[in-house]
Amino acid sequence: MNFWKIKSRILNLILFSGDILSFAIALYLSLLLRYGSPPTVPILSQHFSAFVWIFLLWALVLYITGFYAHFMIGYRLSLAEKLFKAHLINVAVAALFFYFVQYYYFIITPKVILIFYAAFSYFLLFSWRALSLSFMRGAAGKGVFYFIGPRPELGELSRAFEHNPYYSNFMVLAGKSPDEIKSEQDIDFSLLEERARAGFFAAIVATFPHQHNENFIRKFYDSIFKGVNFFDFQKFYESVFHKIPVSLVNEMWLLENISSPSRAVYDFLKRLMDIIISLAAGIASLFFYPFIIIAIKLDDGGPIFYVPERVGKSGKLFKPFKFRTMKVGVTISWFEKNDSRVTRVGKFLRKTSLDELPQLWNIFLGDISLVGPRPDIINFAEELEQNIPYYKVRTLIKPGLTGWAQVSQHVEGENPSSVEETKDRLAYDIYYIKNRSFLLDLAIIAKTAHLVLSRMGFFK
Repeated sequence: MNFWKIKSRILNLILFSGDILSFAIALYLSLLLRYGSPPTVPILSQHFSAFVWIFLLWALVLYITGFYAHFMIGYRLSLAEKLFKAHLINVAVAALFFYFVQYYYFIITPKVILIFYAAFSYFLLFSWRALSLSFMRGAAGKGVFYFIGPRPELGELSRAFEHNPYYSNFMVLAGKSPDEIKSEQDIDFSLLEERARAGFFAAIVATFPHQHNENFIRKFYDSIFKGVNFFDFQKFYESVFHKIPVSLVNEMWLLENISSPSRAVYDFLKRLMDIIISLAAGIASLFFYPFIIIAIKLDDGGPIFYVPERVGKSGKLFKPFKFRTMKVGVTISWFEKNDSRVTRVGKFLRKTSLDELPQLWNIFLGDISLVGPRPDIINFAEELEQNIPYYKVRTLIKPGLTGWAQVSQHVEGENPSSVEETKDRLAYDIYYIKNRSFLLDLAIIAKTAHLVLSRMGFFK
């Protein structure tokens, strides 16, 4: 076993120990809060004998969700957000354990304590992981990468490793696109192999060039026996940025990754969530309608609603309900920063997302979902399908009021303002279509709420 693997296991053991200690302290604080005094030994023994299984199950969830692969923690998702998603799974696991499994073996069925425990454990685990980041970066040692991939995404990866503090101990030795590799002499792994022999973590991240050339394949293969690790470029890029490198998307990739078996359970749960949330929120939102209508009328006296046709699932057109935020009669074109076409009231409605409230009824009717790719105005969709390969893939699923691209892409304003920014949005949309799940939808909804509150002045 090489030096890197030994060190990696030691670091993971330290992380695991800190996680278990965080869970144990969280349980003690929960009992303290629940009973109003330090818990007695019998109470401690009774609860710890049951919760110890929760500790181990939660550690397993953290392992599955990547919290022990310390050098691969995501770039776009912050620690708090990534941990929150894992914690949602943990809470569900705990609830299932106490009410369906351990009921037959233990005498406790915690309710209030479990709520306290979920809150305390998240806070303590986040604190432990945040404090350990700097230590882990230093203790993990240094690593080196050799990237081979399409030039646009290659630049993104290089900048990520240059500017993201978490990757400060990792160096990119070389970055080449497959087009730049004409012969075996154009790729030299000698320095990478030298670093691997010295105990550094060394990896080649590649979309393999000339796959049918045996000399190229042999050169990659030989490096395995010299301590070099291999990662597929598309999967590595996806794990770092949580989007798909569109330069590598083609018909075969889409057939292998997007054309999937039926997701009947997920589709049912998603539709059920859409109906329940849209109906409850839609009824509650009616309170705001009179104030918004009066504000729009006092501002410029124009129509209340703006109803342009948009493209839905399978290219089907629908008309979304939306409060008007732009001046009457303006030309529909790309959005701009501080767009002069937006009314004074419209700026406030967009900032607070109140203009989107009527679309809750589109969700209830089934035109759109709560989460999915943003539906395009028909004129935009036609232009983008002509200029961006595979753009039509977005219509394979129902569009959404919010989506992975909206909460992940960093653009001026709320929408892409160019074809290039839309290409980047497509990368996030394809990621969502490929990885969509009920938990991802919940994470997107939570992050959307965070973004809306941030725009309103909270969480600054």
